[in-house]
Amino acid sequence: MSKTIVAFQGEPGAYSEQAIRQHYGTEATALPCRSFGEIFSAVQDGRSTLGMLPVENSLAGTVIPAYDLLIDHDLRVQAEAIVRVEHCLMASPGTKLDEIKRVKSHHQALAQCEQTLHRMNIEPINYYDTAGAARDLAANPEPETAVIASALAAHTYNLEILARNVEDLDFNYTRFFVLGRSEPERRDPSKTSIIFTTRHVPGALYAVMRELAERDINLTKIESRPRRNRPWHYRFFVDFEGHEDDPSVQEALLGILKRSSFLKVLGSYPAAVMPE
Repeated sequence: MSKTIVAFQGEPGAYSEQAIRQHYGTEATALPCRSFGEIFSAVQDGRSTLGMLPVENSLAGTVIPAYDLLIDHDLRVQAEAIVRVEHCLMASPGTKLDEIKRVKSHHQALAQCEQTLHRMNIEPINYYDTAGAARDLAANPEPETAVIASALAAHTYNLEILARNVEDLDFNYTRFFVLGRSEPERRDPSKTSIIFTTRHVPGALYAVMRELAERDINLTKIESRPRRNRPWHYRFFVDFEGHEDDPSVQEALLGILKRSSFLKVLGSYPAAVMPE
């Protein structure tokens, strides 16, 4: 039996690779990709079995490019994974914490550690990627310089962790969709994700939401995104509890189809358990 290959965006040691390790353990091979779009291409052309796509962060919100790509491609959501983001301050082996004067990382990671870095009197420097910063520091050590990345990145590039959990808030989680070409095996509790558009008339969104509410289907997320071909018109991304094979969900989807101008079901999949 061939080994599962999971595509992800970023360098080895990225949080997306950590999501793969958390979800599949050592049973999968991680395939680095330069962009979110390459994840979709890798799955569609068979270079990878699945893709691990970040779609939402508990602090930063929706990953907008990911949702735009979900509109344009026909991959199905196989599962969701939720990763606790734990930022580590790391440097070349032998470096002491009190020697550090500057730190490189992705701007979002730096923003999530802003108060901690201020207290430590460390200057933040923007870099294109967390794991990329770790890789480049390992290849070209710089005095008085550290990076912020995952513990997996420290292990991958043989850097020394000087401090763990340097994020300002400890409820930092990223939600991922596992994408594939097939329908996943049902495992409850399930969630379903859809995209729809409505007519531009009063009460249109309410009419769609009522299809879920009247059947006691719990909405877990709603997000709007501008339609690229129609200014000031919007697509809606909705997650709710239940599986598309459930009679109540089937009825709701049929009702939504009648009351919307476009409906796409991204998939029904096992709901993730929040990590400790």
